[in-house]
Amino acid sequence: MYGKRSIKIIRAAFRDIQRLPPNALTKVYEILQRLSQGDERHTKPLRGYKKLLRTKSGSNWRVIWQKEDENRILVIKAGWRDRFYDDAFDKRDRINPKVIEELLQPEGKVLAENPSYEWDRERDWDWYKFVYGSYRYCPQLTDYQRKVLEEPLNMICSDHQETNRDNFEDKACIVFQSAPGTGKTVCASLFACEIHRAYEWNTMLIVPSALRRDIAAYSDIELALKSNNFWLGTFPQWLGKINPEFKSKLASPQQEFAALQQAIKYTRNTEVTHADVLLYQSFILDGSNSNQSKNAVFKANFHRIHQLLKINKNHWYKALACRLSRLEAANILQQKYLKPPLDSECSIVIVDEAQDLMLCELQALIAVCKSWIEQGHQTYLWLLGDLNQRINPTNFTWNQLKIRNVFELKRNYRNSQQILAFANQFCELAQKINSSVGAKKLPPPALPEDAFEVGYPVRLLKCASRIEALNFLKELADKSKQEKNQRHLLYDLANAVKVISNHSIDTHYIGDIDSLLILNAEQAKGREFETCVAFCLFDGVGMPSLEETFAWYTLLTRPRSRLLIVATDAEIERLTSLGKDYFSNCQSVDNDTAIEWIAEVASDMNLSQITDDVLSRLLKRCATGFLYWDTYLALQFTGVQDRQLYEWEAKAISQLQQNSIKVLEAELVQVEDISLRCLILRAMNRSWEALGEANTLKTFDETEYKRLVKSIAKDLEAKKLPYEAARIRATLVDGKYQRDLPFWQEVIESSPQSQPLVSLLCRAFNNKLQHFLENN
Repeated sequence: MYGKRSIKIIRAAFRDIQRLPPNALTKVYEILQRLSQGDERHTKPLRGYKKLLRTKSGSNWRVIWQKEDENRILVIKAGWRDRFYDDAFDKRDRINPKVIEELLQPEGKVLAENPSYEWDRERDWDWYKFVYGSYRYCPQLTDYQRKVLEEPLNMICSDHQETNRDNFEDKACIVFQSAPGTGKTVCASLFACEIHRAYEWNTMLIVPSALRRDIAAYSDIELALKSNNFWLGTFPQWLGKINPEFKSKLASPQQEFAALQQAIKYTRNTEVTHADVLLYQSFILDGSNSNQSKNAVFKANFHRIHQLLKINKNHWYKALACRLSRLEAANILQQKYLKPPLDSECSIVIVDEAQDLMLCELQALIAVCKSWIEQGHQTYLWLLGDLNQRINPTNFTWNQLKIRNVFELKRNYRNSQQILAFANQFCELAQKINSSVGAKKLPPPALPEDAFEVGYPVRLLKCASRIEALNFLKELADKSKQEKNQRHLLYDLANAVKVISNHSIDTHYIGDIDSLLILNAEQAKGREFETCVAFCLFDGVGMPSLEETFAWYTLLTRPRSRLLIVATDAEIERLTSLGKDYFSNCQSVDNDTAIEWIAEVASDMNLSQITDDVLSRLLKRCATGFLYWDTYLALQFTGVQDRQLYEWEAKAISQLQQNSIKVLEAELVQVEDISLRCLILRAMNRSWEALGEANTLKTFDETEYKRLVKSIAKDLEAKKLPYEAARIRATLVDGKYQRDLPFWQEVIESSPQSQPLVSLLCRAFNNKLQHFLENN
């Protein structure tokens, strides 16, 4: 009897796996499924290395792995057999030291230091989905990350019961100022779970709204959330959690923006931005934060703040219409005496991406924790962030919080040394701008020597003009199309070229951009890709602003291993005029070389953060009649469900109906997914056939079965066919659906579904008429 094993896969292995066509993923899945059950058929050790094993499927597929112990294995390579690896694994009379070294120390680091992800074949039963993004939800801490976390953990455990209100910042509060790519979010999330698991403390994990759904999907977080004393949410949600009075009073970001738009109408200025909302609250309304002579954000936005001073505060508060702004809520918390949680003797509050909060909000956090301690409830606060990634103008430095315990995650697991060295130049530029206005020094960036791998030199494609740069992007889009794989959106998007830019791009000039994914700083923040093209990133005139340098640094630290800079002569001249050659270590390339280099590696992606783009791509394919066969998997991946899912289906049906019945019938023959088959049949107005397809899901996916039945019925109700809709709904397992329709019992409850509705209605009417005549 085989036992169950957990399987960890290092990130380097995903580089190989994600490049495989969808049908090849099945072969790798079969091998890993066998290994997870302890089945080691077709496995042999590498000659001279007992721990290194190779398992094959058929004659062409290989997985290279080693045992960590009897219950865990670590996958270090998987994919297609090639001649290079044949020499190492299939020829007993030869050993290739270079291959062995690469496998034992991928990326030049020991296996324990490689980022890895755990595959649970029971939880992540959909292997295809796991490969194209779900693997992110089961990260594992590296040995280095565990070591860094040990010290603050030991510190709070040893100081338990010793903290009071007066020494809170000294003993119970910790700051992690760490550069991008060091794994702050993973560490915060997994550490919160481990604390909760080990000590059963009341645990609160505060994260940005853009990351909340992804973090909630982490396997450890999912398990922890089943407990009553583990909480995950955004800062506004936390406010409502600890003070229920806030739930109905807090203004949303959209409401705050609308209020500022209304208030500014009384001045000569007519336009505001979302950044102005933060500037206005941080530097004008927050009277306790008046001394900003050393604040870099204040210095960089001085002229804009001066304009915002013209907005009357009373107009702002009146426009909010009794709702509370972020600043007001924070000020109330600093004065309010809130009761501590009652479900544990101790609480820990962990805040990720703390640099996106205002000073008053962080002070409110500290005040709440202090009040809980004063009431005898031991409380700890951890703040994680990076001031160099502030793309929103918040108004604090770590020094203002007066927290003495500062730790740092130094090792960068995302960016190569080459990419970090290039990106850090713009951190240095930010420091110069900072110093020139007398602001406090910014935190240092991650050092290139702390990078996980050396990587490739950054490559530079010089263009004479923006038109020439756009022509390159058009050529890149055309050559990056994977025609043979156009039936699987997840594969296409994982291999789509990620283009990062701080400016809008004229996509109409490029034409079809389905093989590209274009992101600005706000969209790219918190994400990472294997490769990126930085397109006309440095466009502009004169001395760069501090805001520009922050955005450049944020964008340039998104790629892991390959970064291509596409820059015009004017951009290069702009940077050169600053007295430094920022591209001296870049490798110049031509168009063909650049395209080939970028297309060699799967770029990877996170579908849940580009929902709108995914939905539009799926609809576009519906209009052609040649659907993506993984349509519903992609929809599930992006979190589209319930009403939003039905609304998308309605649009998809409308697009499908632009095709002839012949085209749709031909597509139906090729499609295997039941939900997708139902969608095509619904578009062909063959509702009862669609119902037959849905019935096949009844025994093994009842939730989707019910959803499909209700969706088919909604289609009919929208067409003013209430009887047919009622007949469809009556087939549901619970059978409790009823409608106030004439002849309900005769037509719906007492008649076979196969009989035509018109015949049933006529017969019911005649029977009723005959009964009436007989009795009158």
